[in-house]
Amino acid sequence: MTIVCVVLALAVAGGAYAWSEIVPGAPTTIAIVPADEVVIAPTAQFQFASDVRDARNRVVGTTPAWTSEAPIDERGLFTAPDRAGVYFVQAAIGELAATAKITVKPGAPRTVRVLPATASLKPRETVAFSATAFDEWGNSVPVTPTWHVTAGSGTIDEQGIFTADGSGVSTIAMDVEGMTTSATATARCVPPRTETAGGLTFTVVCGANADIWLNGKGLDAAEVTETIDRAVVAVEAAFGRPLRHRLNVNVFATKAGFDVGLKQVLRVEPTPLEEGVFIPPAIVAIDWTGGDLPEAIARHEITHLVVDEAAGRRVAVPFWLHEGLATLNEFPVSADTALISRYCTASAAKATQLPALSSIATGAGWRTYVSDVGVDAYYLAAQVASFVVADATSESNLLDKIRGGLPIESAYEAASGRSFATFTSELSDRALALADGYPGIASTTLGGNAGTVYVLYGQPPDARINVNIANARFGGSDSPTTNSYGCSIGFLGNSWPRGTYLVTLNGPNGRATANLVR
Repeated sequence: MTIVCVVLALAVAGGAYAWSEIVPGAPTTIAIVPADEVVIAPTAQFQFASDVRDARNRVVGTTPAWTSEAPIDERGLFTAPDRAGVYFVQAAIGELAATAKITVKPGAPRTVRVLPATASLKPRETVAFSATAFDEWGNSVPVTPTWHVTAGSGTIDEQGIFTADGSGVSTIAMDVEGMTTSATATARCVPPRTETAGGLTFTVVCGANADIWLNGKGLDAAEVTETIDRAVVAVEAAFGRPLRHRLNVNVFATKAGFDVGLKQVLRVEPTPLEEGVFIPPAIVAIDWTGGDLPEAIARHEITHLVVDEAAGRRVAVPFWLHEGLATLNEFPVSADTALISRYCTASAAKATQLPALSSIATGAGWRTYVSDVGVDAYYLAAQVASFVVADATSESNLLDKIRGGLPIESAYEAASGRSFATFTSELSDRALALADGYPGIASTTLGGNAGTVYVLYGQPPDARINVNIANARFGGSDSPTTNSYGCSIGFLGNSWPRGTYLVTLNGPNGRATANLVR
């Protein structure tokens, strides 16, 4: 108790002094000291004090009653429990009370573990691992672990997301403040199963890079799976980067089934000439009996997924580049596509029919152009894309610039060191240089006795031309009309005997001859 005394010296007979004592009033306020939140470790102690005052703000020595859901004695000495959490302390004198908050934080980690301890997934799927740590009292301790794949294949990022590679067992190690523990991830395919989606029945087969959903009769599951896996590997190699997702590839045995599947399963409206569809980030649909080779269609649609993933969504990739890159990646398995693309693009340049790239950059512009010239739009876009890639040194170099937020003009300049205006001004000359002379004939023999494809080029658009193909034993002639680029495509199938033939082209722009091997 603090006593305030005032001494009054009174001049009285005999020199005596009189004392008067001022006593504090009743308590009117109470506060707990310290006022700030207190943080301590489990089982630690902390001494609270009280500040009690009267109406004139004079200190009152009354001792309050201390209470808490955790142990606290009559002097205000708080003893933290071993359970981490938030606790409250109250000091009260009658109805007068004050409350303070005290947080018991977990101690240093003493044990760590990985969850899940074991995981099963398909090749190229992902699984999230998490770290849990506990102090000596069993409280969960927040930690920031370091992750490693110490055995097997696959990768893991700083968030603990593990991506399997091929089939096999991988060991994932986690380090926390000098303590290490591990988990295992087993990547393997599961047996085929039957699923129903959109009213259609599918056989789902597990491949190394994708789940293959087969619909319709006559599909060889092993052949389809091998083709899709090969296409994924090839496209990733072309771009020098892996897809981040395991794919879902819907394969239909007929065009009719493909159209129904697009509408009922993928909610996409089909078009008459469509053979494949992609839906980012990981869905592809293919008509396995389309006019192009199944692997070519697969490469085309998978390329779209890679381009979409690599370029991001900050800036739109021009449609001519998107479709051009996709068609360009068909070339290694489709010699006829490569041939037609080269020489019909050259013919378009000769006929001054190259479109302005800005006019086919948007979805609407591209669709209008395809409606005008048909599938030849894809062939031309592939050659333009090949020029861009050659200047930029690689697909990924260009797409990385687009991912960084640069439109195609700036991305091209950053990747190649040349202005896009220069590129477009030189485009016609580069396309003309794809052929040695005009008019002309080019051909390629397809593998597996599939026949020979030839291209007649360098004539005016929509012009009637004459072609004669003959050798000493067999021959034939035709009078086709050139397309919008002034070229015409022909095919010699199995009805033509094997051998070398002389091809003669006559048209408004002149005559050309070439040898063709069937």
